[in-house]
Amino acid sequence: MLVLGLDPSSTGTGYGLVRKQGRKLLYEDCGCFRPRRGMSFAERLQIMYDGLVALLELQRPDAVALESSFFGRDPDAAAKLGEARGVLRLALVQAGFDTALYSPAQVKKAVVGNGQATKEAVQDMVGRLLKMAELPRPLDASDALAVAICHLHRGPASKASAGEGRRRPEVEALLRRVAHR
Repeated sequence: MLVLGLDPSSTGTGYGLVRKQGRKLLYEDCGCFRPRRGMSFAERLQIMYDGLVALLELQRPDAVALESSFFGRDPDAAAKLGEARGVLRLALVQAGFDTALYSPAQVKKAVVGNGQATKEAVQDMVGRLLKMAELPRPLDASDALAVAICHLHRGPASKASAGEGRRRPEVEALLRRVAHR
């Protein structure tokens, strides 16, 4: 089973792919859709959307997990993060994926054992769990790998084995109708 974890922010989105074979967790890939500095927010959203669409097409994961929002003190930053998450969720729905959502504390607890762990502690534990020669970078990418690991630890196995994350038949039918207009 291949799980794509996503860690969105208003300036980029970390992604991480983890495969589970039996009881083993295997690192597949990670990175970040990080638009160039100076781009407008709308352009940054387009880069994140296009990057995710391309990644879904290329990797074809079995399931997708997304870190849910946290509530900070800056309402403008929270709104931008919400827009970034919305763009990613739109791309996922259009591709026919159901998406599991995990709070930052749930991810940290599942990976490190402490819901208040630092990003560096998460990065270190991800490297250990996936037996990586080097720690995953940037931190957005290691956080995304942690989201995927969290899903593999916490996600409902029955749903996963039943094809969670694959296109649902009704979505396939809708996509065929829309394509033929």
